[in-house]
Amino acid sequence: MKFRGRTVAAIAVLAAVGASGATLGALALADRLHAPLPASEPAVTEAARSSGETSGVGLSAGELSKLNEAYELIRSRSLTTADPDKLIDGAISGMVSALNDPFSAYYSQEEASGFTDSVQGSFSGIGAKLDLLDGKLIVSKVMKGTPADRAGLKEQDIVLSVNGQSLEGLSLQDAVAKIRGPKGTKAKLRVQRSDVAEPLELELVRDLIAAQTVSGELDDGVGWLKITQFTFDTPQLVEQELASLEKGGMKALVIDVRNNPGGVVASVEEVAELFIPSGRTIVIDEDAEGKRETKMASGMPGKAKTYPLVVLVNGESASAAEILAGALRQSAGATLVGTTTYGKGTVQVSFEQEFGDGSLMKLTVSKWLLPDGTWINGQGIRPDTVVGEPDYYSAVSLPMDRKLSRDETGDDVRNLQLMLEGVGLPADRKDGYFSAATEQSVREFQRGMKLPETGVVDEQTAEKLEAALIEVLRDPDNDAQWQAAKAEALELAGL
Repeated sequence: MKFRGRTVAAIAVLAAVGASGATLGALALADRLHAPLPASEPAVTEAARSSGETSGVGLSAGELSKLNEAYELIRSRSLTTADPDKLIDGAISGMVSALNDPFSAYYSQEEASGFTDSVQGSFSGIGAKLDLLDGKLIVSKVMKGTPADRAGLKEQDIVLSVNGQSLEGLSLQDAVAKIRGPKGTKAKLRVQRSDVAEPLELELVRDLIAAQTVSGELDDGVGWLKITQFTFDTPQLVEQELASLEKGGMKALVIDVRNNPGGVVASVEEVAELFIPSGRTIVIDEDAEGKRETKMASGMPGKAKTYPLVVLVNGESASAAEILAGALRQSAGATLVGTTTYGKGTVQVSFEQEFGDGSLMKLTVSKWLLPDGTWINGQGIRPDTVVGEPDYYSAVSLPMDRKLSRDETGDDVRNLQLMLEGVGLPADRKDGYFSAATEQSVREFQRGMKLPETGVVDEQTAEKLEAALIEVLRDPDNDAQWQAAKAEALELAGL
């Protein structure tokens, strides 16, 4: 294979972006900025390329020759063989890495499919939310009108296999990957139901499922609107939830964008326009040359929502989530509660069609500024009312492939101590030393769970402890930030 001028020019002009587990706190509370595709770059003639006179577009003849030589050397002399497509993907990835931009990335054809799903707000699947508890794949939610709903799948069903392939021992991510598949294909699930002696066989036809990026509930007259990501359909979902909350008698609104990594720029702008009066600034875009473009709210005058607003943020609120928080504070008078946000103030464009094979690149093309011109990159937005999260919100999964026991030290032990604190059995320390008191706390937990009281954290103990902590984290009464935001909203509404 030879690199031709046209191919390499496309690679050189379109460098790309992206990059970013999650804590149990983030999972319990359950970035990519994406802007419209700009006009294509001007074409470059073959004569200009061959002479090296490319006016900054494409590679010169010498550069093309060097790249081709490297490719041929690898193909003909390397002991390790490589697929040609993977070599090309690797070359592009290498160019992207040379940008030293943490938000730049190249997605191969296979990877690009998942990225596109994430920003479109839809994916092909069965329409059920699954959790892994005690090693079992449990159905925690069935979405109405989806293949799972139509086939009779129920909450608390245990999924044993799909299309004859056992799901036992798989991680949640791997199990979900096996259940998902192209639209129109069949997924034959074998499930165990608590009130049925024998496993059931359910046949589902996969379909496009709209991701649930928005949810809402009403508590003492305060609406709690949670936005987990800004996808293309998020504005419509927000409008639907707001209509429902308003019909229920909402007097004030808390918009929760904690652990929201961002998303589509146009989407967050549409959401902001629901609350910002016409003519006021939402966000300012500044390109590499310093040229600024201001996005103003353009809704009907007097149509913006007028009830008190509180925005709930934390250190994982990033990018588009920060655009919303900053815009609502500066242009709609919202109060921010929580902790300082992530601090991602750059805008990326995804180039999805230039390669012609389904792969794509994301490229940082500009930075965004708050309505007052502040660039929050690397600094974040400090809320008006600072309310921290308990240490155990930062806990991550415990190791399942080894045991933790007395006198051990390290991050895994510290994580264990955080989780014990979260379930109400704190040890005498949180420094990562497995002390006698830590062992005693483990024994007490095992006793409560009716497990062998060994004081050693084995796989079964670890699974039970994680499940118990997640239940704590999901209880709104234990959410100090939400409680503070709700109190602020009630006060602003005079309730």
